[in-house]
Amino acid sequence: MISQATSFSECSLMCPRVAELEERVQELEVKLIIKEGYIKELKNELRKHVNPHTPSSKKRKKKTERNRKKEKTEEDKEDEESEKEEGAETEDEGERFPGKPKGSNGGGISIPDPDDVEHHTLDEDGLEEIDTWEKTVIEFPENPFRVVKHVIHVYKDEEGREVEPEVNLPKGIYGKRFQAFDTLLRGTCGASHEKIAELVRQVRPDLSFSSTTSLNITDNMARQLEGERQRILEKVRQNKFVHMDETPLRIDGANGWVWVFADKQNVVYVVSRSRSKDIPERVMGNYGGTGVVDGYVAYNGFTRQRDWEHLRREVRDTKIEDTVTHYHELYDRAKKMKEKPPPERERFIQKAQGKEFPELIATLRENRRNKKAIKTATKIENALPNMFRGVRDPDIPLNNSHAERLLRKVVVHRKLWGCIRNEKGKRFVDNTLSCMETWKLQGKNVFEELQKFAS
Repeated sequence: MISQATSFSECSLMCPRVAELEERVQELEVKLIIKEGYIKELKNELRKHVNPHTPSSKKRKKKTERNRKKEKTEEDKEDEESEKEEGAETEDEGERFPGKPKGSNGGGISIPDPDDVEHHTLDEDGLEEIDTWEKTVIEFPENPFRVVKHVIHVYKDEEGREVEPEVNLPKGIYGKRFQAFDTLLRGTCGASHEKIAELVRQVRPDLSFSSTTSLNITDNMARQLEGERQRILEKVRQNKFVHMDETPLRIDGANGWVWVFADKQNVVYVVSRSRSKDIPERVMGNYGGTGVVDGYVAYNGFTRQRDWEHLRREVRDTKIEDTVTHYHELYDRAKKMKEKPPPERERFIQKAQGKEFPELIATLRENRRNKKAIKTATKIENALPNMFRGVRDPDIPLNNSHAERLLRKVVVHRKLWGCIRNEKGKRFVDNTLSCMETWKLQGKNVFEELQKFAS
């Protein structure tokens, strides 16, 4: 008997189970297409927040074998062995609890000398005092915003001229400490003028304080700080190297940018609608030092030290493990070379620039299907002539992390404000934030410094 094979389509007509499975496969294929589209949308959204322009401090490090490999000195190994012998828990064993160890008796809080001393006594017959004990309490005063009436007495001297005592009073009704506090809330916390006004009214309900008043106080402070900002800018221009970077900040609904120019102890922010090279060239003038920058073309007019950290993130995103490891090794060696004598530094530069980086670039270009690798190879090749000034001169940093940290203040404010709406907002970022961040870097008390410029 000759049997004839039945086709799948014919079988599906004959077998209800096969038809049911075919329908189920089609449903799963549709779901798979939907999920793939959803994954693509998530990846695109993630790319907005996690990309080579995202500072490393904002990312969580992955526990890869490369990250676990750390060189240990003989002393470190001996310490580990002694801890094991004593039965001490290592970092990976047991549960870590943050804070001071047991038996340290605190010590984490510095308590100032008391402003007032209150004695709590009992005045009753038959009681004899046998001892006292003390407790220091840090408290918020009942009326933190004091209303003080100043009465200035006027006198007449022997020649008939009116004489009065010299008093350092503000132009308006708000004192200098109040003005500094209002500006501090705006600059440090990024609080809106509406929230600042609400806070003041909650603490002192009988004080009528509006958001417009808060805006006027901070804008007046920004005007007073214009000269101080100019002095800071002159110091930045005189430094051997300057960190330069920029981040978006919308201005009254249109695209805008905040630029930062900084050395170790001085910071200048510049708000502009433009992202062209005219901004750094105008701000820095005829600057003859080295700009520590990323690969943005607006900085090409300066002598540059390219940011190794930014390029490291570019290499990491290629996900080619060997290349990532190789770049890490070169980066670590470059940092260590800063402590070596000049001839040894120069030998490293010649070898890295002439051999090792070209090999790394060639390896990236071998992965032709990896578009990210091809782009990264080109970026490293273009950056190569400007990557080693920080090795030749140990004072010049190899990365631009300092500028990225300073721009983080603007990024946080951007999330709270959304945008700046007028010249007052621009003036606050330009003048007030520049001075406040400079004073912080210099270890000064920002609140006290602001009082010097209140009017």
